[in-house]
Amino acid sequence: MTHPALRVIVAGLTLLPASMRQLPAGATTCAAPSATPQVSGAALQTARATLARCVREDLHAGRWRNAADRLSRAQQAGAILREADRRAWQALVARLDATRQVDGGQWTTLIDAVMPHEEALPWVGPLVRGVAAARASWSRQDTALQARARAELVRLDRLARTAGALSDAELARLLVQGAIAGAQYERDEMQLLLEAAHDLEVRLVAGDELQVPVVLATELEADLLRLTDRYAAASERYRDLLVEWPLRVQSRVGLADAYRRLGSAREAEAALAEARDLWASADAEAKAQIK
Repeated sequence: MTHPALRVIVAGLTLLPASMRQLPAGATTCAAPSATPQVSGAALQTARATLARCVREDLHAGRWRNAADRLSRAQQAGAILREADRRAWQALVARLDATRQVDGGQWTTLIDAVMPHEEALPWVGPLVRGVAAARASWSRQDTALQARARAELVRLDRLARTAGALSDAELARLLVQGAIAGAQYERDEMQLLLEAAHDLEVRLVAGDELQVPVVLATELEADLLRLTDRYAAASERYRDLLVEWPLRVQSRVGLADAYRRLGSAREAEAALAEARDLWASADAEAKAQIK
């Protein structure tokens, strides 16, 4: 039976976020963020699933500090693992921490970000930096920023050729290339790339709690449409995303802004009210984004 706190009503449907529709068997209650995960022996597999789930619950609720504390403890715990297990653990920590940083929405600071344990997950740094650089160039057509995004795309091209078409590296490549196309106002190419990224995202996430999306393709497209004054199209894409990810506050904030610019003040306030409810226990810096 689904816990009622995880239900959200969207367009008349009761849905769970894609990240929580299928919890791992034997999932346990999240420990305090300051607790050190038990990763020795047979506990490792459960610890991986629990870490992914608990960090995602923190992020859904806007508890960014809790997520950061949890990941800091996880980094320390991974140091005791044997090499093969340590690398897999570090890759999970890198994915989750990149997701945490992206959720914070401070894109200009992410242009130069170095992800923890980036060497264990080589595509994650180029993804975050590439999308951040492309996004920062959207409004002012900054050629230097676009060049930085293309440099990260070159790295992702190499990684994707090795990893194959059904891989996180290929997803990262599509996202960065789509963001660059959007920065250059190549709308048709942007939409084709980000639609392909979304299709691949769905395939990678399906049934795997550890496959945490770092950048959501539909949200990236909606943000670009909104920031380039295409508010009706942006609102449609935000609504599409909220069917898949109904706990996503960032998209509600974007949707509210699009509605407001379309002159739909009532719809904008409704979206913000839902965002406030979802982040009622969020950190102050998270709540500050709801405006």
